[in-house]
Amino acid sequence: MTINLSVSGLAWVFGGFETFKYVLIFFGFFISLLIKEVNAKNEYLFYYNNGISKLQLFIYTFLVNFAFSLVLILVINLLLKFV
Repeated sequence: MTINLSVSGLAWVFGGFETFKYVLIFFGFFISLLIKEVNAKNEYLFYYNNGISKLQLFIYTFLVNFAFSLVLILVINLLLKFV
């Protein structure tokens, strides 16, 4: 999530809030997955041992990221309306 928020923060600075929303939900998540795949490819053993495939793990984490992103975007929208 740290990488996702960092990439999204840069998108907000250079592209505005609309760009931030799309980058937070999609692009930042996939950049995080790519970095995880490159740097820690062998750390999926815990999930394999518990019967969770890599595809299931990616889908679940995308859904959690999507829900978190929507809540964060709603909170930011409310804060921006009051400022």
